[in-house]
Amino acid sequence: MSRVRFQFSLLAVLITVAGCAATADLSAPTTRSSYAQTSPDSVIARLPTTLAPLLVMASRGLLYTSESDYPFVFVRRSQVSRSPNTALTVAEFRSAFGVPSNTQVETVSLDEFFARHIERVDPFDDVAQALVPRYIRLRETLRASLLQLVIYRVGRIAIGCYILGFDANGDLEGLTTISIET
Repeated sequence: MSRVRFQFSLLAVLITVAGCAATADLSAPTTRSSYAQTSPDSVIARLPTTLAPLLVMASRGLLYTSESDYPFVFVRRSQVSRSPNTALTVAEFRSAFGVPSNTQVETVSLDEFFARHIERVDPFDDVAQALVPRYIRLRETLRASLLQLVIYRVGRIAIGCYILGFDANGDLEGLTTISIET
């Protein structure tokens, strides 16, 4: 899929999700003239401020496989709110998630994290092969939606994996899962 087509698809999903999420708390115009009076700024102000619907939809039904399979779960930390111009440091990550200083924390790239589901898939596993396009979409959705994206791997054996970045408001958002590695 071309990058332009993917970006257009991502934009369409964002608009659809935003419209669905905003519907519950908007008062719908009752006449044709009230639609004309709706300013673009008021519509933008009512869009959701979280990427939760987008990331949950992109990861729905996918599992991070290791020695056991775990789902992806949306995570958000608004108290980390700051300028998204630089990546979250390991010290900031530890503070935001309460990770003790004696617990191992390493970072990996997004491509390295998803390689087992995209590049290193068993060629004889038809189910895994069929899921490759969905993992690519998830990876590219994360890449396109989060600023300063970093993947943190926490602990040993039952490794907590945090795919985190900043939304446009400077809030820390992303997905978390578990990788079992003995």
